[in-house]
Amino acid sequence: MVNMKKTVDLSSPVFDYDDFLDRIDGDVDLLKEVVQIFLEDTPRLLTNLYSGIKSGDAEAVERAAHTLKGATANISAKRLQQLSQHIQLALKENEAANIEPFIDHFKENYKKLDQVLRDYLV
Repeated sequence: MVNMKKTVDLSSPVFDYDDFLDRIDGDVDLLKEVVQIFLEDTPRLLTNLYSGIKSGDAEAVERAAHTLKGATANISAKRLQQLSQHIQLALKENEAANIEPFIDHFKENYKKLDQVLRDYLV
């Protein structure tokens, strides 16, 4: 069984600005561009995730979690990357019934990330 307390570091940053900036060689304009794209594209991914959960479509949820894992990794949103990874892992291990805590934390932390990113772009 996937155990969130053992597998997700909820103290990891919602957005690791320094890590992201380092990975793109300090290009602040590129950082802003990628963040803007993330903010534009992610609502569609979240819709796919939540509608898959509502309809019981584990394959759609896993696919959305996988895509979200990559998108959050790209911008150094480490906590959401871990949560996405563990949603995906739980589904691969046929433990769909155990993803609710991950989803709850994902929703909560996505709101935080969204606000941090929007504040940064202002």
